[in-house]
Amino acid sequence: MSNFKDNNLEIILEEGAKNILSWYGKSEARDPSSLLIPYFKEILNKIKGKELIIKFEQLKYMNSSTVPPIIQLIKDLEDSGIDSTITYDKNSKWQLASFKALDTIVRAMKHITVVGV
Repeated sequence: MSNFKDNNLEIILEEGAKNILSWYGKSEARDPSSLLIPYFKEILNKIKGKELIIKFEQLKYMNSSTVPPIIQLIKDLEDSGIDSTITYDKNSKWQLASFKALDTIVRAMKHITVVGV
């Protein structure tokens, strides 16, 4: 399983020298952690030793319940030493607010970068 689909949320993994994890649609589940954390653990096992780019630009909405599994993924990537770049739409007000907060979290990390595009 390289891709994830739940209601209006789709996450697609493109494997290569640089792996790309792209988010589409809306993340509206009340408890997305129960589905996302196992999926992320599977992704981590697949991409060991390769760079990861996580693209949120096509995500139209995410509720606050989506933030904890994303933070867990970031921590797991850092602990695994996987160089990762998180990109978001800097012209989207909700994404700018959400990802500025994530940028604050990753400042002390060596392997994670957050970039508005």
